[in-house]
Amino acid sequence: MRLRTSRSSWARTAGRLFALAALALGGAACDNDPSGPATREVVLGGLFSLTGNWSTLGQTSQAAMELAVEDVNQYLGGDGARLRFTTAIEDTRLDPEQALARAQALRSRGAQILIGPQSSAELARLKEYADANALLLVSQSSTAGTLAIPGDNVFRFTPADSLEGVAVSALMWDDGIRAIVPVWRDDPGNAGLERATRASFSALGGSVLEGVQYGAATQDFAATVTALRAQVDQAIAQQGAGRVAVYLAAFDEVVQLFARAAADPVLGAVRWYGSDGVALSEAVLGSAQAVEFAIRVGYPNPIFGLDESAREKWEPLAQRIRTRTNIEPDAFALAVYDAVWVAAQSYLATGASPSIEELRRAFVTTAGTHFGATGWTVLNAAGDRRYGDFDFWAVRQVNGTPRWVRVATYETISGRLVRR
Repeated sequence: MRLRTSRSSWARTAGRLFALAALALGGAACDNDPSGPATREVVLGGLFSLTGNWSTLGQTSQAAMELAVEDVNQYLGGDGARLRFTTAIEDTRLDPEQALARAQALRSRGAQILIGPQSSAELARLKEYADANALLLVSQSSTAGTLAIPGDNVFRFTPADSLEGVAVSALMWDDGIRAIVPVWRDDPGNAGLERATRASFSALGGSVLEGVQYGAATQDFAATVTALRAQVDQAIAQQGAGRVAVYLAAFDEVVQLFARAAADPVLGAVRWYGSDGVALSEAVLGSAQAVEFAIRVGYPNPIFGLDESAREKWEPLAQRIRTRTNIEPDAFALAVYDAVWVAAQSYLATGASPSIEELRRAFVTTAGTHFGATGWTVLNAAGDRRYGDFDFWAVRQVNGTPRWVRVATYETISGRLVRR
C-alpha cells in the first residue's frame, strides 16, 4: 500500500460521517442542562495480542484504536465537548484465559464495548461472559463459523470463514491444483477455515486428503511434518506433483513448521497456500529460513481485502499506523479503526448512559450506514460483516529485501479472481 493523503484530509472525511450524531448529542445535552453538563468519559476497551502469537496484528490494532480515539475526540472538540473517549488496551497474548481475565478487568472499569479479541478461540471463551455481563465484543479478525450466532453480544468486522474458504479454493483451482493436504492448528478459527476450505475445494471437484491437525501449544513439528509428507506422497501418486498443494491454516508458528518442512525435498517441491492468520506476519519476515521456504513454495495467504472505492480513506490511515509501528497494517487492523468510529457514533446516537440493549441496536444501525477505511461495514443477521473481498499476500524479494506483496484478489460477489 503506497500512501499519500494527509492526516487532516482523513480527519475531514471521517468528520463528515460524524457530524449529525455529534450535533444531536450536543443539542440534547444543552436541552437537559442549560448550564452545561460536565464532560462524560467513555472507556473503550481493546483486547489484542501485543506480545504473544499474532502480535503483528495486535500491535497494528493497538495503533489503529489509539488513532481512532484521537480522531474522534479531535472532531468532537476541546474542553466544551459533552463526551470524550479513552482507550484501555490489554495484552491477551492470544491466550483465551488471559483474554477472559483482561475482559473482566475492563468491564470492572465501566467498559461496555471491547474491540477484539483477535482469535476465535479467545472470542469463544469470552462469549458467555459478554452475554451475561452487558458487554459488546467487536472482533476485527475472528472468522469461525461456529460463532455466527444471531442476537448475541458478539460482532465481527470481518466475514466468517465460509467466504475465505471459497476464495482460497478458487485460487488453488485456478493454479491447476486438484488435490490438497490440509494442515491446521487445533483452535476454533483455524479449524473453521480448514472445514470451509475442505468443503469449497471439494465442491469444485477437487480431492481433499485427511490432513494433519496439530495442537495449539505445539513447538516441535517433527511429527506433523512426517505425517504431512506421507499424505503428500499419497496425493502425488494419484495426481502428480504439479497438481498437489498443502493448505495451511495457522498463526506465527509457521516459522517453526517451515524450519522442519524446509529439509524435506518433496514438501519443498509442491505449492503451499495459507490463511488470514499469517498474511503480513512480521514473524515470517524475521526468519531467513521461513522467508526462503515461503518464496520457494509460493505460499499466498488470503485476508479480508481492502475496498478500492475506499482508497482515499485507507491509504492515509495505513500510513499513520505504519509510522507509529513500523509495520504494514492489514485490513483487520484498519477494521479496528472503523469499529471505534461505529462504537463512538453508537454512544452519540443513544446518549451518554445507554443500556446494553440500546447500545447493541445503535451499533447495528450505525454499522449499516458507515463507510469507513474498510468500506461499508454492514453486518448480517449474525452480526458478522456481510460483504468482503479477499486479497492474497505472498512473500517476495523486493530490491533484495523480503516483503509481503499482494499477488491476487478474489471478488466475492462476482466470483472473479484478479492477478496482481
